[in-house]
Amino acid sequence: MGRQINFALLKMTMIRKLIYGGILLLTALGSHKVEAQKVTPIEILSNSLNTKGLPENWMDFAEKKTLPGGYEEETLTALSHFPELKNVKVRFKIKESYSTLKTKPSFFSMFAPKGHRTYIITISNKSIDKLTPILLENLPGDARVGVLGHELSHVVDFSSKSVWQSFKVAVSHVSPTYLDKFEYNTDSICIQHGLGPELAAWSSYIRDTMHTVYWRGSDYVNKGDTKYERYMNPDTIEKHMAKLEAK
Repeated sequence: MGRQINFALLKMTMIRKLIYGGILLLTALGSHKVEAQKVTPIEILSNSLNTKGLPENWMDFAEKKTLPGGYEEETLTALSHFPELKNVKVRFKIKESYSTLKTKPSFFSMFAPKGHRTYIITISNKSIDKLTPILLENLPGDARVGVLGHELSHVVDFSSKSVWQSFKVAVSHVSPTYLDKFEYNTDSICIQHGLGPELAAWSSYIRDTMHTVYWRGSDYVNKGDTKYERYMNPDTIEKHMAKLEAK
């Protein structure tokens, strides 16, 4: 009986090692694929951008990033506020998507430890008619920087979590109450990184364009106004900015 139990334990250990090894291999292959998809070399990009409004070391913020075509300047401006993401792989994708913007770890790298993940920020170029006015391409420049800063704040939050913590966040997304707190906290991270004015510009544009006081995201666009501040209102952003300035 003892031998059978030991054999079973040995078998389970071998299976776990094979699964873990497979995950590591897939993660490595996925990361290699992401690196190979960088479209425009930084050297070429630097000749085509108007770098006047960008920080002198802006090229540092383009490292390990796949920038979205047509939004490079706004993206680099937002990235310059997140120096802790210099060595984090972030890939921006432009494609048709119901949600105007969304951020998540790549499928393979979600199993990787902190510091070894790749994050994908999807920018929608086509959605339903009601959401078309708030696509990134239709936002004013400062509002673009603000909402990109919000998405990068998700990366900051995700990259600080362990695999288990990230899994708990993913599961908790089924709760609207949790999402309210989650997105509100993400706005707070964005403000702490010095993008309060740009986030306020985005917040104001969304509320003016969508004719709402409380914006709860694209999932609620057909459900009418709600009294839940999932994303901070402009006056709330101003209050948070004032608190930071008072410190």
